[in-house]
Amino acid sequence: MFDLTKKLSIRTVIAGFASAILALSATVVQAEGLMDRATGDGLRVAFYNFKPYAYKDDNDMLTGTDVETLRVVLDRLGGKIAEAQATDWGALIPGVKSNRFDVVAAGMFVTPKRCAEVMFSEPTFGIQQAMVVAKGNPKGITNYESIAEMGLKVGVVSGAAQKDFATSAGVMEENISQLPDNPTGVAALNAGRIDAWAVSAPGVRQIIASLPDDPIESTPAFSEVAGKVAVSHGAFAFRKDDADFVEAFNAELTAFIGTPEHIAILEAHGMTADELPLQSTSDLCEG
Repeated sequence: MFDLTKKLSIRTVIAGFASAILALSATVVQAEGLMDRATGDGLRVAFYNFKPYAYKDDNDMLTGTDVETLRVVLDRLGGKIAEAQATDWGALIPGVKSNRFDVVAAGMFVTPKRCAEVMFSEPTFGIQQAMVVAKGNPKGITNYESIAEMGLKVGVVSGAAQKDFATSAGVMEENISQLPDNPTGVAALNAGRIDAWAVSAPGVRQIIASLPDDPIESTPAFSEVAGKVAVSHGAFAFRKDDADFVEAFNAELTAFIGTPEHIAILEAHGMTADELPLQSTSDLCEG
């Protein structure tokens, strides 16, 4: 007698095996295909519109330290940028993981939590922290600890490392405002809804320079938070499946970092040679 159950079972096994083969093939193609994409149509770049790392200039041209460094490294690999899309900070990593983008160029800090989700290149910079405060700094804010001690309110970019800095320094959750961007943060500061707007030291310098008529100033830069070194290192973020490409990318990137050409890019966007990276990605991912 014909055993229909047995036949269906065999078909199920075959279908499952075929699906596994296709999934494995797709992974291999993705891992090997990013170089082909880079040297062909070019990479799809996600950026967060934030000086000095990646932003549109007065002529609506995409520029910034990350963008220009990425162009140089891709050119050395025979590749290019195909398109670049401004993206909310919280959508950068999900976008690259879902294959919507190929690389994040946004001055993204390397943290153990992020290392669990994406593969970072080697760092392109290492920077101290600072805050934008009201002119004259009437509340005497110097760092996150001073915010916590005085029970003041601090604003940070949603999902950025400054949120973790504030928490580690003892700032209460209800005193941390996560806001979408610099204009919103500075507006909140000027309106008195927050007492400080926390970003990186170069970011603060760019804000102050771009708003000469606003009654704001910078705190001194600081390199420790809660007794730990707080020199943030930024890098490009890729999918973990693209390890082969990242290895080739890092070979060219590390040869470029610290050269006169690289330092010229930093200085053109308000950074300095003092903000070259001090640690490796592997050390940063370990925490």
